[in-house]
Amino acid sequence: MGHGRQIDGLTCAGAVVDKSMLKVVETMREVQPLIPRPWNRERFVAAVGDYRGRTIRLTAMDSPVLRGSPCGVWLVFEEYDQIIYDANTSDYHADQTILHEVGHMVLDHHSCGGVNASLAKLFPDVDIAAAKSVMARSRFEDPQEIEAETFADMLMASAVSRFRKSGSMDDLWG
Repeated sequence: MGHGRQIDGLTCAGAVVDKSMLKVVETMREVQPLIPRPWNRERFVAAVGDYRGRTIRLTAMDSPVLRGSPCGVWLVFEEYDQIIYDANTSDYHADQTILHEVGHMVLDHHSCGGVNASLAKLFPDVDIAAAKSVMARSRFEDPQEIEAETFADMLMASAVSRFRKSGSMDDLWG
């Protein structure tokens, strides 16, 4: 036997894997078939919307609150979900931000607070009052944020990164 450790069916070579990371890995495996080859952000988000049974709208916004920020916002409305991200960032960073918010969705995360009326001033083109909930990053060390960022990192490595056509990535993700 090697030096690996068996944790909930996953053998890891010296790594500590907790239930949170197992949840991320399992969810990533479920979502993996939805990734279009070659990568296409809009097709992926549409496929995730179909998978969840809820339309997801992407909104690139030029907002001072998003400018230079590593974060996006996920708004839950009665009929659909909306992801708002910085319109003035690179495609790569936009993908990372969007995949982070998608991570919250597929990992079944929930906002800890209600809809903040001050968001209406930050996003004047969005009907914030109609939103049922808002997921916006408040603390980087929050467990839901860590899960969503790990999910986004894994998906970026699998589908979006410059290594996406490498044999080693195909070997890793199938």
